Amino acid sequence: MLVFSFCGGGNTHRFVNSTSTASIGGRKRDSALDIAKALGILLMILGHCWAVPYMPYRHFIFTFHMPLFFIISGYLFKPKDVKISLYSDFRHLMVPYFATCAAIVLFHALRGLKNGDWDQCVYYLSATFIGSGSNRDTMWLSELPSIGAIWFLPALLVCKNVYNYMCIRQVKSKLFWSSVIFVVATLTGRYLIFVPFSVLSGLSAVIFFAIGHHFKIYRPKIKVWHWAVGVVYWVLSFHFSRVYIVAPRLDLYFVDVIGAAAATLLVYLFSRWVSQFKVSSVLSWIGCNSMYILCFHTIDLKIGITSRIVEGCVMTLPFLLIVPLVLTGVFCFIKDRCYCAK
Repeated sequence: MLVFSFCGGGNTHRFVNSTSTASIGGRKRDSALDIAKALGILLMILGHCWAVPYMPYRHFIFTFHMPLFFIISGYLFKPKDVKISLYSDFRHLMVPYFATCAAIVLFHALRGLKNGDWDQCVYYLSATFIGSGSNRDTMWLSELPSIGAIWFLPALLVCKNVYNYMCIRQVKSKLFWSSVIFVVATLTGRYLIFVPFSVLSGLSAVIFFAIGHHFKIYRPKIKVWHWAVGVVYWVLSFHFSRVYIVAPRLDLYFVDVIGAAAATLLVYLFSRWVSQFKVSSVLSWIGCNSMYILCFHTIDLKIGITSRIVEGCVMTLPFLLIVPLVLTGVFCFIKDRCYCAK
C-alpha cells in the first residue's frame, strides 16, 4: 500500500531535527511538535466558528487537524504494561474529560434551578456517558446527545491502548493491522452503529497513531516522489472527500490517510521554521496546554461564554480563540501556584 511506502525510506527530509529541541525537566522536547499542536488546536477552534458562514477553509482544516494530533501522539508514544497504560491514560485523559463534562452539567443544572428548565442538564448528563462528538448517518444510534469536541479524549484513550496492546504483544506488521482496524472501524462507525465513548473513532484513528510511531522508530527520510504523492492525495482528499474522524468518516480511506500524513509533515516543517522566531514561545505554550484549551473550548461552546460576550460573525471568531486561551492561562497559573505551595 502507498501508506507504507509514504512512511518508507528516502533521502531528503527527516521527521525530527534535533536542532529544534529544548531541554525540559532533564528531557529533550521537540519544540516544533508543540508548535504543530498549537497550530492544530487553533485551527480546530477556527473550524468550530459556526457563526461564520460555511467556507472551504473549514473543510480544508478538517482534512488534517485531528489526524495531526493522533500522528503526534503516536510519535511521542512509548509502550507500557497494559494495566499501567490504561490507568495512566484514564487519569490523564478521562479525568479532564469528566471534569469538563461536570462543569457543563453543573452550569445547566444551575440554570435549571433558576428557570425550571432541566432539559439541557439532562441532555448533557446523558451526553457525558455517551461520549459522542456529533450525529452520524449510521443504521443504529445515529442521533444521540453530543458532548462536542471533548470526544477526542476517550477516542485517544482507545486508540493509544489498542496500539499499545499490539506493541506489548509484539504484533508484527503493526501498520498493516492498524490499516485493517481502520477500515473495519470506519465502515462500522459510518454505516452500522455508534459505540459509546467514540470507541470506533478511536479505532479508526489507530492508523494515524501507527504512522506517527513508525516515524519515531524508523526515522524514515522522505523522497521527492513521496511528497508528490502525499500532496496530490491531500488535494484529492480536499476536493472529493470528507474527513470527519468524529463520525468516523473518511470517504477516500487511504487517500485521506496519506493526504493527512503529508499535511502533518508539512505543518511540522512549517513549525520548525516558526521555532526560530519569538512567537514560538507563545505557540509552544499553547501546544503544551492544548488539552486544557480543548476542555475550555468545549465548555465555551456548550455554555455559550463567547456568545454572551459578543453577537455576530465578525466579532465571534476572535473571542472564540481568546476565551479558552485566557481560561487555560488562569487555570495553569492556579495549578502552578498550588504545585509550588506543596
